[in-house]
Amino acid sequence: CITEMTMSLEKSPFDATPYAAMEGGALDQEARDAIARLGEDDLLKIDQAILSSLGREWKKAGFITAGVMIAAPDEYEDLPEMFYASRIRALAEASRIETKGDARALKTFEIRLAPATGVA
Repeated sequence: CITEMTMSLEKSPFDATPYAAMEGGALDQEARDAIARLGEDDLLKIDQAILSSLGREWKKAGFITAGVMIAAPDEYEDLPEMFYASRIRALAEASRIETKGDARALKTFEIRLAPATGVA
């Protein structure tokens, strides 16, 4: 659930949670409500959309978040960009993607799929 995700990100070296901007009043009520409605299945869908947009070449995180937001179903239309950025950080913490640069600067922050591990 969102609470588990938030708790796992609170100790993040990226120092951001989906709710961090809300504390400062940066998110409107629609965005807060949209985030609150998300379940585990929604997070998996969003994470998969992010991962599907990546390969082994470096891409700007802002480009990926914008593309995922544009392609997202209507039920996710009120989710703010910072939420997608928080999912990118969660994927990085889970070692599913690699990062390069400052996670707070989506225009210059770069991401790519982590190398596949397993039996060769």
